[in-house]
Amino acid sequence: MRAITCEVQITGCSTRNDGSLGIRIATPELTVDEKAAFMELQGHNLKLLLQPMTGEPAELKDVKTEMETKTPSMRMRGCLYRLWEHMQKPGEWEDFYRRRMEAFINGIKHELPQP
Repeated sequence: MRAITCEVQITGCSTRNDGSLGIRIATPELTVDEKAAFMELQGHNLKLLLQPMTGEPAELKDVKTEMETKTPSMRMRGCLYRLWEHMQKPGEWEDFYRRRMEAFINGIKHELPQP
């Protein structure tokens, strides 16, 4: 996979629910090969340096936080919460969550060989 350096403009920023930003950038006109290089990088965690083309930047702001992807258990909890909301919140969330997780656990236990 190739690294890319290119002049860009930030054309929009939006906040996301998890506190991160979604950033849209525009490139100059690109060749087919240059476009392919960008497309190869889609979906990968990347390192980005944004530096103004005019003037000297006063300092480098280094954001140390790493991109985090949700663990499978975090995703399961999120899906169960959405299900609970969709079901018009039957009972307390924690009770609903524990009952559903216990049902998943018991289902897996039944698949295990008996000692």
